[in-house]
Amino acid sequence: MKRNSGNSFGNFGKIYSSDDFSVKPIKAEFGGSIPNSLYTVNRQSAWSRWRRGYELATASIVDNSFDYSFNYVIPVPTGTPGTGGNAPTIPGILKGFPTKNKELGMHWAGARIAGSLRFDNVLDSTNTPASIASVTEDDEFWYVQLTGSWSTSNPLPPPLYVAIPGVPGGLKAINGEILEDRIIDVGGVPITKETINPNTQTRYGYVQAVLVDVNPFTGVLKLRKRGSVEATPDKILVTPATRPPNVGRYFMTGTRYCCSCQDFTRREYAYISNLGQRNGPKFPRSNVAYLKPGRYEIMRIAGKVANQAMTDALTNRQMEIISPAVQYNVPPTITPTTSTVPGANRDNPGLFKDFGSVYTRSTSDPSIPGALAEGLPSFNDYSANRNVITSLTDTWTPLLDEFRYCKHIYAMKYEEGVFPPEPSDFPVGDMSMADWEQRLVEQTERDQETAARNLITYGLSYMDVPPYNCQAPMMMPMMQKLFNVPSTFIIMQGFIMYDKNGTAYRPSQGGTPGT
Repeated sequence: MKRNSGNSFGNFGKIYSSDDFSVKPIKAEFGGSIPNSLYTVNRQSAWSRWRRGYELATASIVDNSFDYSFNYVIPVPTGTPGTGGNAPTIPGILKGFPTKNKELGMHWAGARIAGSLRFDNVLDSTNTPASIASVTEDDEFWYVQLTGSWSTSNPLPPPLYVAIPGVPGGLKAINGEILEDRIIDVGGVPITKETINPNTQTRYGYVQAVLVDVNPFTGVLKLRKRGSVEATPDKILVTPATRPPNVGRYFMTGTRYCCSCQDFTRREYAYISNLGQRNGPKFPRSNVAYLKPGRYEIMRIAGKVANQAMTDALTNRQMEIISPAVQYNVPPTITPTTSTVPGANRDNPGLFKDFGSVYTRSTSDPSIPGALAEGLPSFNDYSANRNVITSLTDTWTPLLDEFRYCKHIYAMKYEEGVFPPEPSDFPVGDMSMADWEQRLVEQTERDQETAARNLITYGLSYMDVPPYNCQAPMMMPMMQKLFNVPSTFIIMQGFIMYDKNGTAYRPSQGGTPGT
């Protein structure tokens, strides 16, 4: 007689049927059939996020957008030298994307508006604006010399370089920013890929690249070729760029993006407010087998742990980073408070579980002729030798623009009018590309319908709202990366918000949006 279940030791006493010995599909390296493995690779591709971002962008045209515009006033230390015509402010926007995959019902993507720093306002001691004087290069980087007299007594001004007591090397607040050579004349309107040169009747074109480092005493900027983008005279965006930045022009900062979603942060968050309200895990945690060495953060108010989703406009939290060893403490440019706990991993049980992986954007080597656009993301984790960690590549390591973009960031790029270059890792495998794309679009539509229904049903009473959520555990790391300043510089009093009528108000001073 056949038994359907085993004894108390599992299936030790199970009698197998002939069906258990039927032909099984070929297994892939890490389990699962080959078609399923191809499906996983396709889902992890940058192309899938690029395509789904387009669907989100078109949907937001007809839906009511949850847009919160702001100016953030950076609280620089007293006595910091001036910045020419650049006030120490960061203009930006926080955009909400309704989702079914987050307990509070909303993902928040942030963008720093392009042009928040213009180099025609960066002046040396003789009031000479910092134009592009010359460009040298090697296989990986461009080295841009700025016009001006720069020295140890006359370094590049903030925010390019800020001398802060106790911070060796000072603060280089725009390292990791995208720079674009879109300013032709001092005070001029930045060009776009459509702008025509009246002297030649051809389009100007421009180059954008990530700033890797600054030498404040010589005025040399180091820009990375990998991942750079060129707007050609034919209005085509090419990556990587085929030429260096144009001598004689002025740089401006490009738009900088960050997101709180699980795909970008590589984490899953939850709060106690979901108890009794929604199905799903109440206290996120990872299985022991999935734990990876790394760093994680703790939010505190007056020394006590504070994990609530929002605070009032006068309360500020401090971020502390927990590191597995002193050599992996984060620099003061991220946060001045780092604690060492041997054996620390990336999880913060009960608050968030880490996916144990970081995906960074993959672009071809620009020195190779015919290099393609961004391809399959690279997987970074950690390395160890004889059970001793030798390197960490968690979320605190890469520059912001090196992270794989999520669909929300791609959506914001589309809405900005910058049609992002199509990644080259388009789907392949067990179905045609058209079938895969159609299935992807249908899935995105279903997810949007579910998220909208949840938002109408209960989300508006549950959702967190900027700027009151900007120091929450899931938002503080995002804001630190978005603003690119130490976490201690992110305070509630710095936010100037704008309502739907464009009227400014300060929540920290009791201001509220108009109706």
